[in-house]
This record gives sequence, structure tokens and C-alpha cells, in this order.
Amino acid sequence: MSRGKRRGAAVWFALSLAWTALIWVHSMVPGPASTSESSFVVQLLAPLFGMAGVCDRTVMTLLVRKCAHFSEYALLGFLTHGLRSSLPRESLLPFGLSVVWAMLAPCLDETIQLFVPGRAGLVTDVLIDLGGVLVGTLSCHALLRRGRLKSI
Repeated sequence: MSRGKRRGAAVWFALSLAWTALIWVHSMVPGPASTSESSFVVQLLAPLFGMAGVCDRTVMTLLVRKCAHFSEYALLGFLTHGLRSSLPRESLLPFGLSVVWAMLAPCLDETIQLFVPGRAGLVTDVLIDLGGVLVGTLSCHALLRRGRLKSI
């Protein structure tokens, strides 16, 4: 692998690792503080929810929380696929590692939350997270394939 490709793989790896760490650190935020964050976002988005006919604050909060799960893992899927695509194609190891990383991260995320006061680890959140990983992975793949995103 050329020096430039190694550097590109290192950048994708660093971004993937940093994003995973950020997700897990955020999972350690106690329940009341997490609820405060969600309430703040709901407050900001309330006019948009109203235009969409969603007026119940509980529903708004649920949507905000689940969309946050989906989007943070979509970005992780994007980054881990970028990492995989920057490594040599002949090796199955990079593919396996990126898949395991992207699938294990949500499971560990929800496990962390089991030990945080006021938080809960939910299987439904793992499924939402995995859906995000899939969309992020497919998005990165499509952009790379069309040449709209070059390996770093």
C-alpha cells in the first residue's frame, strides 16, 4: 500500500475511532442530563413538528431520541465503510473488522447505558442503530462508487 493510501486509511481509522468514542462518552451522560438535551432539541424543532401535525411532546421527544440514534450510527457506518474502502481489496480482514466494529458498537453502547443512572439499554435502540449503520455504509459506498467521494 502506498504512503498516501496508508495516510488515508489512518485518517478514516482516526475519524471512526473518535466518533465511536464520542458516542460512548455521550452514553455515559446520566438520564436527567440526557433528557435535558432532548428537551432542548424538541424545543428548537417544535415549530417543524407542529407543521408536520405532531403536537404531543412525548412523541416529539421519542422522534428526536430515535433520530439521534439513527444519525449517529449512520455517520459511524459511513466512516467505517470509508476505512474499509481505503484498505487493500484482496484482504477480507478489513471488511470483517469494519463490519464487526459497526455491529458491536451499538451493542456496547446500549450495554454502557445499563450502568448509567436514569438510562436504559434497549434492544430496539440497537436495531435502530444498526439501521443507521446500514444507511451510512450504503451512502458511503454509493458516493465512492460514483466518484463523488474519494478515499482520503
